[in-house]
Amino acid sequence: MFLKSLVIRRNFTLIILSITVITLVAIRVIRAQRVEHTVAVIPPALVSPFHVTLLEGVHTRADEYHWNVITQSPERETDIEGQVAIVEQLVQQGVDAISINPINANAMIAGVTTANQMGVPVFMHNLITPIAEGQVVEYIGYDQWSGAANLAAYVCQRLADQQSVEISAAKGKVFILTGIPGFHTNRRTGGFKYGLAQHCPLVEVVGEQTAEWEREKALQVAMAALQQHPDIDVFFGNSDEMAIGAALAAQQNGLVINEDIFSVGIDGNDVTLNLIREGTLTATLGVYPNRMGQVIIEQINKLFNGEKLPYILLTPSTVVTRENLDAYIAGETWVAPVEGSPEFDNNRPTGSSR
Repeated sequence: MFLKSLVIRRNFTLIILSITVITLVAIRVIRAQRVEHTVAVIPPALVSPFHVTLLEGVHTRADEYHWNVITQSPERETDIEGQVAIVEQLVQQGVDAISINPINANAMIAGVTTANQMGVPVFMHNLITPIAEGQVVEYIGYDQWSGAANLAAYVCQRLADQQSVEISAAKGKVFILTGIPGFHTNRRTGGFKYGLAQHCPLVEVVGEQTAEWEREKALQVAMAALQQHPDIDVFFGNSDEMAIGAALAAQQNGLVINEDIFSVGIDGNDVTLNLIREGTLTATLGVYPNRMGQVIIEQINKLFNGEKLPYILLTPSTVVTRENLDAYIAGETWVAPVEGSPEFDNNRPTGSSR
């Protein structure tokens, strides 16, 4: 009888322990599945690998916080009204915060105003140029003017090395493929021209034309440019995709990249890095899109935790070549974002008076 009672007690204890273990596991699963916040991150479109990579970084960090992330965008980066409509719809659905990379800053004032009225905190990323109206918690991005100027300095040095002259004596002809008209295009184009003037003033910009951030359009524009100026030495694309299109055009014209002609862009996309390694693209201004995406979520999390945020958070940029390619990929060239100054669309270096 005593043994039977002991067996019953032991079985009962095992049952209790099993229930406890199951309950603890269930609690952990529930916690893991619990959505702490729902935030929206809105790119201008997903045509460029830059925005795809940035969103990968967003989801990586958001998953660690157990957040739900909504990402919507127009099909093309020319659909300004479509992007504004997406922002207005999402803030009315009650997201906890939203970060926007606007196609057109002035047009996005309407979306920001709607978010302000609904009490939804607004961040903006991939730019540090404040909009004229509306309340934005923080701008997260790199200095486009300075980055483009540094890329121009690199181009000047490549031309000088090729010609065996001092950098200030380098000569050449540059064609610029611009993005959609607006502050991104203005700052990148202006910064590049400024860098040329500072480092190799004898280099001439023989033309510039929009390719709307797209590779195929850049291919067409560059083909036409080479027909008009067959002695172009450098293509500068406001984005990697346009630099790639220009490089393809040069190759189709029988030119050898890095020997007969150079092609450089801005973004630091994975496909671009592969082409630099292969020698079919010269260089890019790497702006760490994946890391920028992670920073967006980290900053929103700081807001939720009541931390004070800088109005401008400056993320780094690095001229990426075959020489430092592996270091860039490994994250060794990354430096922590710091508080920065606004980049006004004034055709002057960032930090100068308006």
